[in-house]
Amino acid sequence: GTHTLAANRHILMAKAAGINWVRLHDAGTEYIGWYHLERKPGDWTFRDREIERYRQHGMKILGAFSTAPEWASTIEKKHQPYFDRYYEPKSMSDFANYVKTVAKHYKNSIDAYDVWNEPWIPQFWHAAYDAGRGGAAENYVYSEDPEGHYARLVRTAYKAAKSVDKHITVLGVNTSANDAKWTRAMLEKDGLKDCDAVCYHHYTTGFAGGPGDVIEEGWKQAIGPLAADGKLSKPVWMSEGSPTAGFIGSGFYRHTLPVSDNEDVMDTSDRLCRYIVALLGQGVEKVFLYSMHCHSHFGVKNDWRTLVTDDGYLHPCAAAHSALAWLLEDTKFVRRVRVAEGVMAYLFDGRERAVAVLSPAPNHAPFALPH
Repeated sequence: GTHTLAANRHILMAKAAGINWVRLHDAGTEYIGWYHLERKPGDWTFRDREIERYRQHGMKILGAFSTAPEWASTIEKKHQPYFDRYYEPKSMSDFANYVKTVAKHYKNSIDAYDVWNEPWIPQFWHAAYDAGRGGAAENYVYSEDPEGHYARLVRTAYKAAKSVDKHITVLGVNTSANDAKWTRAMLEKDGLKDCDAVCYHHYTTGFAGGPGDVIEEGWKQAIGPLAADGKLSKPVWMSEGSPTAGFIGSGFYRHTLPVSDNEDVMDTSDRLCRYIVALLGQGVEKVFLYSMHCHSHFGVKNDWRTLVTDDGYLHPCAAAHSALAWLLEDTKFVRRVRVAEGVMAYLFDGRERAVAVLSPAPNHAPFALPH
């Protein structure tokens, strides 16, 4: 999966890169977020054409029950247009009505939903604004019980969505790699009960692809506290993340731009593939890369952009992703084995084939394939 707007060009590029899911956050919040859909009580504005465009191209959609219109939130005064949309809802019954309305309206188009975005950060889950804290984004502050309030929000969304369609998948816990504190709090609030799958986010520039790597450590922090006896009762989706933040440059452009670009596209591609394989090897069921809509102009390596270059067209790492997806599609991760000193193999099994992904340690000497 990835994040991309409902533009024909970008959906087709995502499909070419082997991507079949889209998550509606930032690139798509305006299609699904409460703030945008019900600006006045009872006055609904749906973006059906955009939602249908994803489906026409064969994209599955991870919707998001998120944001709150001003009339329904705890906002007192406007400060920052983006984060002002993430004030806590004042009424859970109003939020439940939003969930039911959206779930019913898109019953034949969307069957999976995230609940909010990154509630472990006050900017995305706040109840007040303190201008004396020193920064526009940092000035947003939690309620007296952010974990409890969020657990109540997920519980409300879960019950409301299931009342429309019991087969809808609702994500919960919503935590982050290296944030065991939030995960434990969700567990204490009984948050694992009110969801069909657990989601977390993981951004990293570290090495992925072996024992004790950043993926394994991030999993231990984000998911570990939920696993009784090392086993988790529900599937896990990594609903937002990237290993290429700040790495992706101008791609094939080498001699035609008035800016220098020293990117090693093979390294970028390798990082991307290692990251995805390591997540699958850890037990993650779905991976959503962020984001294909963050292109701006040449010479600026956007910290959030993935798969595309500065002009919004596919970066060479998208070809690597496509090859990886082609080989691993319809397979399941089986186990990880050491095939040589410093070389791990991730083994995947499918109905008609098996695939071994070899993952040497950093700076490992060239490894000759056994045959």
